[in-house]
Amino acid sequence: MELTLIAGDGQSVTPGAEFSSLSVHAADGADPAGGRMVSFFVDDPMGTGTDFHGGSPVRITTASDGTGTTDVPLLAGDAPGAVEVNVLADGGRAVFHLTVGEPAATDADTSETR
Repeated sequence: MELTLIAGDGQSVTPGAEFSSLSVHAADGADPAGGRMVSFFVDDPMGTGTDFHGGSPVRITTASDGTGTTDVPLLAGDAPGAVEVNVLADGGRAVFHLTVGEPAATDADTSETR
């Protein structure tokens, strides 16, 4: 089975924010692979604390057109760093590359003392 990333790759959010849904397309050769179980596993080697609400993995079933989208929120942890979400199904594999960025500067952080 071949898995292709459709939406969600390359996202960058601030700590504590929610990533947008992740979508894939599953195919057996030229045919869409509907009704297949697809698993999304968070790989967080930098210790950002990012994970799906309720934990990893998240499992979905592809629609008849072979598409599948996570329906569980993926929440950025409190620390900045790179995160990967590995997607597996029937021998196919794809990887989303995500980033938890630095917290946004506040007015107090950027104001000058006069």
